[in-house]
Amino acid sequence: MKLSVIVPVYNVERFLQRCLDSLLRQGLSADEYEVICVNDGSPDNCAQILTEYEEKHPDIFRVITQENQGLGGARNTGTALAKGEYVTYLDSDDFIIDNAYSYLLEHFCKDKPDVLCYGHMHIYTDGMALQRGDTHPDGEVIFDGDGVDAYNQNPLPFVWSKFYKRAFLEQYNIQSHIVSCQDEIFNFDVFRHHPHTRIVSSNVCRYELGNENSIQRTTNKQKAMRTMDDMFDNIEYVSSYITSDTWTMKPAAIRDINNFLTTYHKKLSMVLLSWNEWNHYHQKQKALPYHLELDGDASLAEKMVLGAKRMAGCCYPFHIILSFTRNILFMKCIRPAFIRKTKA
Repeated sequence: MKLSVIVPVYNVERFLQRCLDSLLRQGLSADEYEVICVNDGSPDNCAQILTEYEEKHPDIFRVITQENQGLGGARNTGTALAKGEYVTYLDSDDFIIDNAYSYLLEHFCKDKPDVLCYGHMHIYTDGMALQRGDTHPDGEVIFDGDGVDAYNQNPLPFVWSKFYKRAFLEQYNIQSHIVSCQDEIFNFDVFRHHPHTRIVSSNVCRYELGNENSIQRTTNKQKAMRTMDDMFDNIEYVSSYITSDTWTMKPAAIRDINNFLTTYHKKLSMVLLSWNEWNHYHQKQKALPYHLELDGDASLAEKMVLGAKRMAGCCYPFHIILSFTRNILFMKCIRPAFIRKTKA
């Protein structure tokens, strides 16, 4: 079997059929791939949808049901059952364009690289915007070599835009961490072992930004605080590898730490914390030897947003102002009005 597709499923009833239908249009025969769907205790109608697909296509779909363990836990469950030479992960609110997997396997995996990286494009279904990309998987190789070099040169954070050789994952016992931003930690563990890595220009994955239930968009205070705690844990994990100045993946590690700080500041602006809650994170942030940095090519607007988020992390009154501006004025007033206007 060439490929195992792991699909974690949780609270995505609105998007699930689109995802599963796309996996039936990959130009692969039933003996060439499998789709392992892990129902991670989803509270909506996902279980029924998964059952229908498994009954209709039993030679392709396998459904595993478990109590909620989070995205990382669901991925680990699916990976442990995988039989394919390669493993890939697809979030259940995203989808793959037609014939993408067969094209990637045929054109870029004949000499069995350890990791194959391909591109993605964003889509939006809430009316705010819609980015339409190519509908064909054609592409070319833009990097082929040591994974450390690839990871230092390119931000490669996402697990759903890659094929991983299953034997490589097993050799180094690489599993998803049960934390927020587990993609970055997973890939950090992968690339530090120098895999033969190939990056191609095929933009085949479609990443959904309109899912209000996604981890990235949630404004639930307790979930946001868990994410913020996870960011400090992630920073500690990655920084433990950069104590030596000769360590070859230090540039990528510093970039990952900056991404974790970006996520921390983003979540800090999405919820309103009490003084004690805010001060708890303020003290943890002050103790870090790292500070959020912005790419030199950033626009003026991006610099202004970053400056505001930094201020919110250093000044409690500004945190209140920024949280109110984002969650009340923008999300509940300005953004809905803009959506109504674009739909009209």
